[in-house]
Amino acid sequence: MTLIPIPSDEEANPLQKSMFEHSKKMFGRVANAVRVGSHTPKLMQSLFGFIVSSLREEITENISVRTKCLVILKTSTLNGCAY
Repeated sequence: MTLIPIPSDEEANPLQKSMFEHSKKMFGRVANAVRVGSHTPKLMQSLFGFIVSSLREEITENISVRTKCLVILKTSTLNGCAY
């Protein structure tokens, strides 16, 4: 049971739909965190910018995207994240 509703593509307002489209272009899907965060667009836009810049190899040249994703997975597992 969620405390904050997770908007579907059909329920999304125009600003949320724009975020979902950008997420699909960059990541191939819309994560639930993006859907929940879309309730506060200004906050989500800044988080989105951080996520994108931290994963792009041309910005952070020292670590590959694969390694970064493995670090994210390990951190999630250590913190008991279910997915």
